[in-house]
Amino acid sequence: MQITYLGAEKFEVKTRDAKLILSDEVDIDDFKISGPGEYERKGVFIQAIRPNGGGCIFIINTESMAVCYTGKIREMISDDAVKEIGDIDILILPLGEEGTIDIKKASTLISKIDPRTVIPMLYSDISGFKKMEGIVEEDLDTLKVKKADLPDEERKFFILKPRG
Repeated sequence: MQITYLGAEKFEVKTRDAKLILSDEVDIDDFKISGPGEYERKGVFIQAIRPNGGGCIFIINTESMAVCYTGKIREMISDDAVKEIGDIDILILPLGEEGTIDIKKASTLISKIDPRTVIPMLYSDISGFKKMEGIVEEDLDTLKVKKADLPDEERKFFILKPRG
């Protein structure tokens, strides 16, 4: 899997069989998902939930990995929503820009979801987050990852350079 940050809330995810664009909807090779439900396209399984009545959170299962894309969440999600999200390998979430949850709430959400890897979006100053979380790698153009690459014990953080 290859993950590229396109800027703002947009990401491109390339799998062996599909290309996805993540934003306020998921676009899999021109098949758009914008509402709650379960979907399958080109070997990619997507569950979309709307925990707080706002935008959808997308859980994407492909290549034996689970990616959670929170979108522009504006408030903390409930413990029930965290349970519905389930076990996550890669979490993509905002850090305070454009009215989204702030860094402190993002850190709490990371602890609740407990992903193996975290990729932040929508940030201008990430220094406070680095102090709280201990960033591993920065300024990557693209993250290429396989299930075997994911950490077993400690969580890894990746800061991707926006392409746009």
